[in-house]
Amino acid sequence: MAIPPNSGATLQSAISQILQEVNSDVITLQEVDLNQNRSSGVNQVSHIAKLIGANYWAFAPSLIGTPGEKWSAVEGELIYTQDLVIPNQAMYGIGIVSKVKVKSWHRINLGRSAIGMPLLVPGEKRAQFIYVSDEPRSALVAELENGLSISTTHLSFVPGKNVSQLRKIIKWLPSIAGKHILTGDFNLPWGVAAKISRWRDLAPGATYPSWKPNIEFDYILSKDIDTDQVKSLIHKHNGLSDHRALSITLN
Repeated sequence: MAIPPNSGATLQSAISQILQEVNSDVITLQEVDLNQNRSSGVNQVSHIAKLIGANYWAFAPSLIGTPGEKWSAVEGELIYTQDLVIPNQAMYGIGIVSKVKVKSWHRINLGRSAIGMPLLVPGEKRAQFIYVSDEPRSALVAELENGLSISTTHLSFVPGKNVSQLRKIIKWLPSIAGKHILTGDFNLPWGVAAKISRWRDLAPGATYPSWKPNIEFDYILSKDIDTDQVKSLIHKHNGLSDHRALSITLN
């Protein structure tokens, strides 16, 4: 699930709609803000955890500052959780919230493309080309007490770089215990991520743009869980994100 700049009130409305469709124990997040003026200074990951009654959450900043403006890359494998004091700095990255007890959190940095590229950005009325510089990418894993390890990531939009980032994640994840589920915005269309990783696509279907989806950019992948063990859902457009949220329910 991608979270663009929005107020806490908008988050509450969107999460309420998702919870009407499925009662989530774990929610993985991409493009989330922390202490950003554009999103009213909300800690979006912590706020969502409160909304669903989750005791465990983590935020892995990709950068310090604001995307598209002034920012610096994060050094080291930085993870903020519900147990840590967070500095009063604007940050942007990925996150996970969980009702299930988290044994430990893990992070890997994936780098970024040295070049950006012009992207056709769809709007509800018209699309336009915008040159976009790439930003640092990472993956975050919640190693759960129930034996699952849930990961989230937001890969580069630059062709080739996103492929190498995905391969790096797939090589790294077996070092972490548990049955793995990998989620996120991979910026790889129509099943390419499943083919590259050789993991099963548990929730196939178009998710982008959210108001009229025709591209599969978002995935829930696993090598340990079969498709017949899950019920998948692509959620309705809720006005919060330009991607539709995905979910699976384990049988």
